[in-house]
Amino acid sequence: MLLSWILVLTGALVLPLRALGTIEQKLVKLGESVVLKCTISLHHEIFWLKVNMKEKPKIVMVARLKNDGGLTEVLNHNSTHFEGCLVDKFFGLKIFSVLNSDLGSYYCGIVEGKRIEFENGVHIYEDIKDDCVYNYKEAFSTQPPVAEKENISYLVFAAVLSVGLLAMVLGIFIVHLFNRAYKK
Repeated sequence: MLLSWILVLTGALVLPLRALGTIEQKLVKLGESVVLKCTISLHHEIFWLKVNMKEKPKIVMVARLKNDGGLTEVLNHNSTHFEGCLVDKFFGLKIFSVLNSDLGSYYCGIVEGKRIEFENGVHIYEDIKDDCVYNYKEAFSTQPPVAEKENISYLVFAAVLSVGLLAMVLGIFIVHLFNRAYKK
């Protein structure tokens, strides 16, 4: 029984960590345009969610197909900066003239009834090593996510939950032993 708990705890800690590596990293240059591709089916209304460390997550675009096969934007956070497009029969998000504030992770998703489904994300970042002045604080916030910074709190939380679960199982086992000894 103890072995099965160890396997369950190990699986619970390892499987989510594998999923964290599925985000695509995309190097961009400030001032140039970039197109992000969403591989969710065209039959849904698609939304694009932007996430970065400097601000709250926000929806930058909601788009869907029109009856004639064209694309219509339902919501656009900034129509002079973002545009919905079709890329190889998939929804895309075009960012015109990428700004420092655009750097971060973008996820496309759909809402079906009460369920929200996200596609793998794309993290856009600027390679600032070529700049004359290298600012470490800015570099940390614009480079791809660093596993140590983003996942430490997750690992601590998972470890605390695992220790709590193990303590609970041990408590039940000890109560069971005392109960058996008391009945004899």
